[in-house]
Amino acid sequence: MSLPENVINGAPPSREVRLRGCGVAPGISIGPAYVYARASITVEEQSIRPEDVASELERFEGALVRSERDLKKVVAVANERLGDESVAVFEAQILMLKDEAVLDEIRTMISSRMMKSDYAVRFVLTKHRQRLEASGNEYLQERSSDIRDVEERIITHLRRNKLLSAIDPHTIVVAENLTAADVILFSRRGILGCVMDYGGSTSHVSIMARALGLPTLVGAHSATQSVRTGDTLIVDGLSGALIINPTRETTERYGRLQSRYTQILEEQKEYVPLPAETIDGRRIALRANLEFKSELELLDEYGAEGIGLFRTEMLFLTEGRLGVSEEDQYKIYSRFVEASGDHGTTIRVLDLGGDKLLPVAHREHNPFLGWRGIRVLLDKQDILRTHLRAILRASVYGKLRILLPMVTTLEEVKRFRVVYNSVCDELRAEGIAFDEAIRIGAMIEIPSAALTADQIAAEVDFLSVGTNDLTQYVLAVDRGNDLVAELYQELHPAVLRLLRMTVDAAHAHGKTVSVCGEMAADSRNVPILVGLGVDELSASPVYLPQLTRIIRSIEYTDVSDLADRALNSSDAEAVRCLLDDWLKSHPYDLLHILDS
Repeated sequence: MSLPENVINGAPPSREVRLRGCGVAPGISIGPAYVYARASITVEEQSIRPEDVASELERFEGALVRSERDLKKVVAVANERLGDESVAVFEAQILMLKDEAVLDEIRTMISSRMMKSDYAVRFVLTKHRQRLEASGNEYLQERSSDIRDVEERIITHLRRNKLLSAIDPHTIVVAENLTAADVILFSRRGILGCVMDYGGSTSHVSIMARALGLPTLVGAHSATQSVRTGDTLIVDGLSGALIINPTRETTERYGRLQSRYTQILEEQKEYVPLPAETIDGRRIALRANLEFKSELELLDEYGAEGIGLFRTEMLFLTEGRLGVSEEDQYKIYSRFVEASGDHGTTIRVLDLGGDKLLPVAHREHNPFLGWRGIRVLLDKQDILRTHLRAILRASVYGKLRILLPMVTTLEEVKRFRVVYNSVCDELRAEGIAFDEAIRIGAMIEIPSAALTADQIAAEVDFLSVGTNDLTQYVLAVDRGNDLVAELYQELHPAVLRLLRMTVDAAHAHGKTVSVCGEMAADSRNVPILVGLGVDELSASPVYLPQLTRIIRSIEYTDVSDLADRALNSSDAEAVRCLLDDWLKSHPYDLLHILDS
C-alpha cells in the first residue's frame, strides 16, 4: 500500500487517511496515537574463551531469574485486571523458562561450542519458533510469538537492559507488533485501543485485547509508517478501519457510532434470558462454539444453550503432540460438560489435518483433500480409543454429544461405531461409569455427505453442517487465497440447496440439524437459515444475543418463502439482492437491527 505524499515528505498529514486491518477486538476508539517502537535486538555469532564459560553460564542463569521475575509481575497485573483465567499464557511462558530440554540445548552451545549466551539463546529459540511458523497453521504460528517474547526477554536481561512498558496514558498504541504482556502492562496506563502492522485473530494479544475491552486492529500493514505520535486516530474494531487525522465530519459520525455501539451492547442484554423463537412460535436453539476453558464464563453472559461445538484439537495443538494422556483429556472435557449444565456439550472428536498441522503427518501436496478428520482417527485407532475413553468418562458430569468431523461416507460412520462400541464394552468391564445414551452426530462438510445425508441421518442421532468447508468444497474456492477469496460465497444457491437437502434428510428421520460454521454467526443470514428449516445455530457466544433478537423479529412462514426463492436464484449476488429487497419490505426494526 503506497503512503500519502504528505507522510512520505515528513509533513504532518493535511487530510484524512484511511487504512484497513482486521478487527480482532470489537468497539470504537477515538484518541491520540502513541507509536511504540520496540528496540530491535541485534545478535551476532560470538565465541568465548574456555575460561569464560563458567561466567557466561552464570550470566545466562541470572537472566532466567530476572525474566521469571518480570513475568510474575505480569501475572499479578493480569490476575488483578482480568482474574486468574487470564494468566495461563504468562504461566506458560514461565514454564518455557524452566524447560530443561531447551535450556540444556542453550547451555550446551555455551559450554561445548563456546558461544556467547545471547547468540545461544537466539539460535536455539529461533529454531523452535521457526518450526511453528512453518507449520501453515494459524494457531501454531500465533503461538510462536510466545517463544519470541521469551527469547527477547532473556536477551534483554542478558544485556542488563530495561524492558520498556511506560507509554503516554489514554492513547491508542500503534506498533509493528505487541505481546500479550505489553497489552496487560499498557492497560494500567488507560490505553484506548491498539493497532498492529502484523498479528492474527487467535494471538494472545487479540485474546487479551478482547478481554480488556480494547478495540484492536491487526494486519494494518503500513500503520507504523503512516501514523505519528500525537495524530488523532479512529480505531473501528468492528469493521477493521483505521482513520488517521479524521475530518470533523468523520469524527462526529464515529462519535455517534461509538455511542450507538454502547447502546446496542446494553440493549442486547435484555435478549440474553429470552428464548430464540420466531413470532409464529418456531424455536431455534442457540449454542456456543468454544475452544478454551477461559471462554466458559461466556455461556451465561451471552445466554448460550450449552456448547454446540467444542473443538478438541486445540488441546492437542497446544501440547504439540497427539499423545495427550487420557487423564489430561478427561479433566478438560469434564470441566466443559459440567459447565454447560442441562443444555449439554457437543464434543467434536479430534479434527486434525488440512490447515491444522498433524505432528505425525507426512508432507501432503493438497492437505485439504488428504489425511484429515475422521480418516486420521480411523487409521490411528489407538489415539481414537484413548480419546473416546476420556470423553465417555466425562459424560457422567452432564449431557454430552459426540460429533464426527469430515465425514465423507456412511462407511466411516459405521467403522466409528465399531470402535465406539468396543470402548464402551471396555469401560463396562472395568466398572467405569459413563452415560449409556450418548448421542452421536456427523458433520456435513463434504458434498458427498450432503448428497447421501438421508443414509447418514439413518445411522446417527443428529447432523451438524460446517458451512466453512462445505462452501469451500462445493465452489472449489480456497477462502485463504486472495486470488479467489471473493468467489467464496456461502449464500450461493448450490450451497443453500445442499443445506436444504441435509435438513430434509434429517427431518425425515426425526433428527435435528445445526449449523456451526461462520455462516451461523452472520445475523443477515439468519432469515434464510431459519427458512431452510435449520433447528440449531452455534456460534461464538458474543453473537448470540443479536441472533436471538433477529429470530424474535421474523415469522417462520415468511422466511420459509424467502428460502424457497433463494434456492431458485441464479447465483449468490441474486440471493443477496433478494435478501436485501426482503429486508426493505419488512418492518424497519429488522433492517435497523441488522444495519446496526
